[in-house]
Amino acid sequence: MIVIGVSDIHCSYGYSSKLVLKAMQLNADLILVAGDIECEHPLEEIVSSGIKTYCVTGNLDDIYIYRILRNYGVGLEGSIVVFNGYYVAGIGAIGFSTNLSKVKEFIMNKRIDPRKLIVLSHYPPYGFNDTTYSGLHAGNMELRNFIEEHKPLLFLHGHIHEARGINRYKNTLIVNPGPLMHGYYSVIELDGDNVEARLERL
Repeated sequence: MIVIGVSDIHCSYGYSSKLVLKAMQLNADLILVAGDIECEHPLEEIVSSGIKTYCVTGNLDDIYIYRILRNYGVGLEGSIVVFNGYYVAGIGAIGFSTNLSKVKEFIMNKRIDPRKLIVLSHYPPYGFNDTTYSGLHAGNMELRNFIEEHKPLLFLHGHIHEARGINRYKNTLIVNPGPLMHGYYSVIELDGDNVEARLERL
């Protein structure tokens, strides 16, 4: 399965259309958007591609974007869907604590196989792809604890523009594709319980 991972669109109309073309060229199965969308038009372009898309909100998204995600049927705030045999969990920035609690509860109640779990979050886990220009770690410790406990196969996030990167922590691949507003995205390939990712630029 080929997944296109993006984040921090910040109303970038030009790059969203280029991303759709690239996704089609790659025959992508899924597009995951890790928040900070801010405007409807880029989202509309991505959703209109016909490629299955799921999104979460970022810290700069407001209730308007939250409602648009729901109207398009792509919002994944505090919920889990099944796609191609994988569980995709969304932990968005709007209502972050509630979203995290709901996802944890679902995982425990359904006894989800961690090797089939993909997490889409705006915020990074503490210590991974979270170093700011000032050298501080700006990640979230609750999300790091979540990874420790639930060991997802893939954790895709954004938020820290300058911390674009790929890290592996135990059994989890952690990917920050970088901001789409600068043309950055990631290509993630999943095959069973194997996952690999690469960072790309449009």
